[in-house]
Amino acid sequence: MTLATFLLERIAESEAAARRQLPGGGHGGPHGQAARADDAVYRRDPADPVRLLAECRVRRELIVLAYEATGLDETVDMEREAGSRHDSGVLYVGDRILRAIASLYDGHPDFEPAWRA
Repeated sequence: MTLATFLLERIAESEAAARRQLPGGGHGGPHGQAARADDAVYRRDPADPVRLLAECRVRRELIVLAYEATGLDETVDMEREAGSRHDSGVLYVGDRILRAIASLYDGHPDFEPAWRA
């Protein structure tokens, strides 16, 4: 399993748990309206399901940004003819971002020790 796959699975688990806390289980509010995860109102309570869903959305966006950062690192390395970082042990910025997010899940049975930041 890749680190990105691991993270996306954990995010999906968190989203499912948050949706179960919404009125109507996230399938619709008391008046048949779908619960909105993109509610723009700041939610102070860290256990608020709308806030949790927003945090999941942000984690997904960070994964995309990590891939973009790695692409930029690779481009710069090619332009400088620096060679592969895989051989040097220097991590790409995107890899460091993914590992930082993964640190939230250290201790999960599928967590790989090599993913520690």
